[in-house]
Amino acid sequence: MFSISDVRSELPMLRAPISLMIDDWSFGYLGTGGDIPINLEFDRAYNFLLDIINLGRKGVRGKLSLVPYITKPKGVTHKLRGDYILLGCISKGIKGLPKHKLLEALNLLKGEATRYFDITPEMLTHTLALDVDSESLLDETEWEWSQRQDLDSLTKYIAHGLSVLRQVGLRANGITCPCDFGKEVEGVLARAVLEAEKLINNIKLTWYFLHVEPVRDGWHGSSVNPRLMYLDRVKGEAVTSIVSCSKEYITSSMIEKAGGDIYRLADNWIRDDGKGGRLIELYREGAYLAFHIHWYNSHRREDNIGFKVVEETVSRINRLLGDKVLWMKCNEIARYFTASKSFKFKTYKQTKGVKLRFEAPFHCQNFTISMKSYKEIKNVKVNGVALKNLNGETLKPNTWMMRNGRLYLCFNLINGVTVEIKQ
Repeated sequence: MFSISDVRSELPMLRAPISLMIDDWSFGYLGTGGDIPINLEFDRAYNFLLDIINLGRKGVRGKLSLVPYITKPKGVTHKLRGDYILLGCISKGIKGLPKHKLLEALNLLKGEATRYFDITPEMLTHTLALDVDSESLLDETEWEWSQRQDLDSLTKYIAHGLSVLRQVGLRANGITCPCDFGKEVEGVLARAVLEAEKLINNIKLTWYFLHVEPVRDGWHGSSVNPRLMYLDRVKGEAVTSIVSCSKEYITSSMIEKAGGDIYRLADNWIRDDGKGGRLIELYREGAYLAFHIHWYNSHRREDNIGFKVVEETVSRINRLLGDKVLWMKCNEIARYFTASKSFKFKTYKQTKGVKLRFEAPFHCQNFTISMKSYKEIKNVKVNGVALKNLNGETLKPNTWMMRNGRLYLCFNLINGVTVEIKQ
């Protein structure tokens, strides 16, 4: 009698998902003093946009924050609470920035950038909280304000950010949390992201970026993987937290400590010989490889050393890991991870084979599963269509293979899909 056992989800096509997440980007003052002219800040931000689009052309995928409201520190320092003025909003105009420049950048975002990156609001100002009704700044930071909000108030705040991006033609499928936004009420935050996405974008599977996972005494593993924070199978609703797997290795202090050595800094993520670095360590553990930077750490210095480090890191990833990893946007990672945690199946015995019928609240491309098989497999069909046997090659869409007594399948998961396995 033909039988299978130990059915489990795998990484997509047995490749490690990898994603570059970029924080704090917009068209004005973020992480800098108010003595810098806004035109200079905009030019740096625009040049950064051109550079990450070029990375996208080389295969990089991920997410890019777009802060909706631009505030300016009143003085050189921006550390003091209440020490900001509001310059405007990306949907209405920004004081001191010509309208044609803003539109040019937005058109570039809506055009080529969205092919490679999800665009998300990093809440409303990334500085002081905003009264969304009066559009005036409050006297506390967004992350302080967020920790004592309920579902309704957080939903309203997040929905406002999504709405501003929607007004300029950007449909954000998730959000980025500034600093520790909502961290102390994360259960409420997760539901608020979902309710806001349903309200503004009619999206029922969403995600957010909040956590950066530290190294834990030499043990890495799944601690950096996404986390399914909310799931309703019946309604087909879910929220996933995307976790950054590493520190940011291009901060000013790290650049100075390394003496500006691009290759030494890139070693922190991936060594040139492929034998070490945070990404290599986690790849060996079978983990998701989402990592982050802040745009100003790559483009505020005149020499742009930070970005050169990122370019070198990407070059090493593509050269050393190649098709062992799969560049993905954050929404793609969220969908895959959520699908892998929410699918169910029933098994039906057949003559010289077995059929599996899947219940899946979320569809997913290149869904990959494996199972123990106790006899030789002759063919595999999905909804009656034969998958190609790769005979041990790298798994591809709509294929199957045997390896060390396990059967691996890659197919498009939809609710009710059937898999027939014949000996």
